[in-house]
Amino acid sequence: MADELVPIGQFARLSGLSIHALRHYDDVGLLAPAEVDSVSGYRRYRRDQMRMARLIRALRCVDLPVDEIRRLIAAPAQSEDLLIRHRRRLERQRSMLADRLRDVDRFLEEGLTMPELPAGCRPVQIKIAVDDAKQAIAFYQQAFGLRYDVTRRTDDEDYSSFMFGEYGGDFFFLLHLIDDPGEVDRPGPSTFGLTVEEVDACHARAIAAGGTEVVPPRDPQGMPRCSAVKDPSGNWIWLYQA
Repeated sequence: MADELVPIGQFARLSGLSIHALRHYDDVGLLAPAEVDSVSGYRRYRRDQMRMARLIRALRCVDLPVDEIRRLIAAPAQSEDLLIRHRRRLERQRSMLADRLRDVDRFLEEGLTMPELPAGCRPVQIKIAVDDAKQAIAFYQQAFGLRYDVTRRTDDEDYSSFMFGEYGGDFFFLLHLIDDPGEVDRPGPSTFGLTVEEVDACHARAIAAGGTEVVPPRDPQGMPRCSAVKDPSGNWIWLYQA
């Protein structure tokens, strides 16, 4: 019985795979028929190939890509690693879908209004190099109360930064922390300024959060009260009284 050849139509019904899918899996080298008629090109399968066909169907039902199914079949010992990575990918898709549902809910509540983008050219982001992103995030949150949020999503990864305002608003701005030495546009030590509600209090919080004082609070001529600290990676941060 195992050696009995089954026409592609019958094999499709028994395995739960469509004829189109079986032809595709043959073309990509995933599941080849036992015999192909040299004249008609008609495909026939052995009954003992049914188990493999049903396994492929089960894996495709959980959206495992064909090339990864091929790798899993070729090296069963690696199946756990492949499935763990796929599970993470599905979790990311679920997270991205949840974000889209929230956006739809917002449109339902607020209507289909889109922000007016400011005319002309204006700065919207700065990148600073840090030694340890996790440490830097904690410093900027504790010292200045900045909002660290996801600003870009892809199928493989989230990209986050400190966000000021909302996209399309006059005050929208992104502050990126780069700790990968191989990043193509990773800057050297940077200097930038922030306006704060109270220079002395914010300066003290920055020191308590792990910063280093470089200029104590002062009142320079022709400028608002200001000070300067270095973050744990050596970047200068000027603080200006709002």
